[in-house]
Amino acid sequence: MTSVSMILNPAAGRVQRAPDLAASIEAALRKEDIRVQPEFTKAPGDAAAIAKRVAKRGDPFVIVCGGDGTINEALQGLVGTQTALAVWPAGTANVLAKELDLPADEKSLARMISAGHRRRVSVGRAFKPDTGWQRYFVLMAGIGLDAEIVRGVDPRIKKVSGYGAYLISALGFLARLPLEPFSVTLNGQTFDATFACISNVVSYAGGFTLTPESALEEPNLDVCIFNSRSRLQYINHALRGLSGSHTKQESVRYTKTVEIIADAPSPVPVQLDGEVVGSLPMRFECIPAAMDVISPQTSALQVPLHQSLNGEAFQRSTPQEC
Repeated sequence: MTSVSMILNPAAGRVQRAPDLAASIEAALRKEDIRVQPEFTKAPGDAAAIAKRVAKRGDPFVIVCGGDGTINEALQGLVGTQTALAVWPAGTANVLAKELDLPADEKSLARMISAGHRRRVSVGRAFKPDTGWQRYFVLMAGIGLDAEIVRGVDPRIKKVSGYGAYLISALGFLARLPLEPFSVTLNGQTFDATFACISNVVSYAGGFTLTPESALEEPNLDVCIFNSRSRLQYINHALRGLSGSHTKQESVRYTKTVEIIADAPSPVPVQLDGEVVGSLPMRFECIPAAMDVISPQTSALQVPLHQSLNGEAFQRSTPQEC
């Protein structure tokens, strides 16, 4: 019987709503010959520390039960290692679970984890060259508007209504619309912006599709740049973003690149995988084939592990706010 660790975030929505969830998961995996050792997080950074310890021990994979924020913490300790990430979705949006097309029921999810099909994926890296701060992301980096919305979410409302808290924050922010301008430099060109999404996936929280041509295996990041201060135009962008048709609008720029530089005359917040981590200036790059995730199917695209865009080894970061 395989023995693995499972990182659980007790603050995750589903974990709070189902106190017996850990026991239920353990029972489902035990039927697939997997013995689980639950490890609950108690403070920010715990998931990264547990994942790093598990990877150093050489475990084949670690299960993360929580939302995309908990997954983001865990991958700080997994990037560049041979230990794969297995996701047991229990958060509000569960964007990575949707992107991986994970099964919804416990029995099928346990069976998929037991099968152990690995999918090698790229990750993004946000960093500040002047301070040495860095942090990985597997989903997206949001600059400006969506980071402001995330920052404005009331934890008490989120605990009760889940995604409704983000909608309330978004409506409040659009009513004020205090957007700060910033610049985005990529592929040798600089663009003005009030919102930019730098993404590794097609899926986006709330059913939006901001980067419809993204793929986890690609050795690049998709960038969607918006430069508007109009409420009506952003509402239009949001409606079109449900189908991905916003990329056809003249006011929106969409491209693929390997490195992005973002700067601003005043502080503009940045969120990674749904968590605000700091503010501009900041740089972003893609690290191809940085880690494995357990998924329903394996990918045909493979890039050697421990190789960055320029062929140099990359370093693991310690998660922190900049």
